[in-house]
Amino acid sequence: DGSSVSTACGSATSSVGPFYCPGDSTVYLDMSFFQEMEGGVIGAADTPLAEEYIVAHEFGHHIQNLQGNLGLSDYNDPGEDSNAVKMELQADCYAGLWASHADKGENALLEPITQDQVQQAITTAQSIGDDAIQESAGQEVNPDSWTHGSSEQRQESFLRGYQGGTMESCHEDFRR
Repeated sequence: DGSSVSTACGSATSSVGPFYCPGDSTVYLDMSFFQEMEGGVIGAADTPLAEEYIVAHEFGHHIQNLQGNLGLSDYNDPGEDSNAVKMELQADCYAGLWASHADKGENALLEPITQDQVQQAITTAQSIGDDAIQESAGQEVNPDSWTHGSSEQRQESFLRGYQGGTMESCHEDFRR
């Protein structure tokens, strides 16, 4: 819709989508992104858990910032093995970790998560993989330009956190 916001990371338009700004430790959520999900525009699942996965991913970047790891990400040096991709995949893992605990205990945030809901979150992770985005834009898939990881990597990272259920399960491939 052309709206913009000023952040400690600079100005951002609604075309950026949800993002985390470490300069002001804030997650910015543009509602037009979620409207696109609801309309099926980006190929993501239109379900609450799929939307919550996106939000949890951004909060995963805040965890990385608190750990002092977020600065390792360099979007000016992309590629399928880049630190940018590693940080994005770890944020996906943290989102899965959140989901694995969000429906547990007496103060659970969510009703019990079904396998169908997990699959919908995975579908969303796959739809926002760099390869899927390049293909949907009519571009050739170019791993050298990736900053967020492939559809398969994003799915695997979410599941690693969801199935592992511990912070350690999200640190295996992301050590300094």
